[in-house]
Amino acid sequence: MTISCRSGEDQSGGLEITITLTALEAEAMGTDATLMAEIFDSYLWAMGMLRTGRNSRDPGTPPPTPGDWLAALRGLDRLPTRFQGIRDGLIRACTAADGSLERLANVMNISRSAARHRRTRITRHAPKPWEQWARTPSSRP
Repeated sequence: MTISCRSGEDQSGGLEITITLTALEAEAMGTDATLMAEIFDSYLWAMGMLRTGRNSRDPGTPPPTPGDWLAALRGLDRLPTRFQGIRDGLIRACTAADGSLERLANVMNISRSAARHRRTRITRHAPKPWEQWARTPSSRP
């Protein structure tokens, strides 16, 4: 997977973000890749509205309406559980590959004892539904 960004005149002063998946990644993620991209789009839209006080997706960029705020929130509320499932799956995979506790703590920006606790909590039990979702290939788009 690669992410590229282009800004400048070609984008009317904006920023173009392109996410390219390999064939293997696209097949494994299937329709979930599109869903995650749409949720990420909602995050950027919401952050833009919060920072500017404007809805750039409506003609004339008016102030956001209550419906705009709710539409953005609907998309945002779907991501934390998915991120947690991916994170837990990565911790479980790193542990299975004999990854070091110190490196785990460093990349997660937490203490070794907190990393040990999190790793133990995750690996002691079977994967939860969102971790299973993260590990299960999706249907093809």
